[in-house]
Amino acid sequence: MSGYIGAEPTNDNTANNGVFSIEDLNELRKEGSLKSATFSCDFLVVGGGGAGGNASPGGGGGAGGVVTSVGNNGGGSSLETALTLSPGVDYNVAVGAGASGYTTIGGGSVFHNIRVFGGGTGWRSNIACGGASGGGGGYAFNYTNTGEAVIRSLGNRSETVGAAGLQGYDGNRTGYESYNSLGGGGGAGASNTVTDQGAIGVISNIADHATADVGEVSGSNVYFGGGGGASHNSSGTSGGTGGGGAGGTNTVNSGTANTGGGGGGRWNGTPGSGGSGAIVLLYPDHLTCTAGAGVTASAENAESSSKKSIAITAGTGTVSFS
Repeated sequence: MSGYIGAEPTNDNTANNGVFSIEDLNELRKEGSLKSATFSCDFLVVGGGGAGGNASPGGGGGAGGVVTSVGNNGGGSSLETALTLSPGVDYNVAVGAGASGYTTIGGGSVFHNIRVFGGGTGWRSNIACGGASGGGGGYAFNYTNTGEAVIRSLGNRSETVGAAGLQGYDGNRTGYESYNSLGGGGGAGASNTVTDQGAIGVISNIADHATADVGEVSGSNVYFGGGGGASHNSSGTSGGTGGGGAGGTNTVNSGTANTGGGGGGRWNGTPGSGGSGAIVLLYPDHLTCTAGAGVTASAENAESSSKKSIAITAGTGTVSFS
């Protein structure tokens, strides 16, 4: 440093000792290295996927919601802005579990004031549950009975403080004449169409996910929040890109862990579970992110543009930066 007054001051981002010149303070603020300085943190928060249905046949599970400041939000919402955080503060985190068996909705995920819903369950017993993305709908006379994306059905922005107004799409439905198949689960990235396949998720290349081991890599992109496929009486259907489980007749096809993918529907027996959610954070590389007790996180990964990333893959607790 230059231009200091008296003894040379020291700064290690946890303590600023001595008297700094205005020039030095401005430099530290610009770098985000001043103890009291805030910093910008990009994020991706994905809810747990919904389970598939288990009727004869069963609809696909809806994907967990996706809210992010990099890439694409679920439900076609406008991209969020990066959060302004401070070193030395504990920030709440929770990674939603995928719905299993006969539960109704995937677990919600949280980072600081960002709250994301889990996906809805696929059609069974004349109903498909709503969620961040809706579960797949019924067949024949029940073909319109799909799960809605919960944010749209609530119609209330205040229900998701600090999160996008939409996080996913409605469950898909089959046509009136589709007696032997159901609708695929809604995805974070696709609108309602007449199909029994799981809907596609959204792309968010926030970090080197191949290293962090979250999301579904396809080509040069990483997808989150694929819907689960519906079951048939004779064959299965594919899940949506983004971790959606395939639908089947006598097999269980769950959503992929840490993608928020919906579980596949099953003709008979226990349906596929939803894939768990995930949180990815991107922040200046002079900082260190530490996960507290009860939180499972990857190692920090070096990124471009003087950034680091970390993936939080399970648990409930806090993270802090120093």
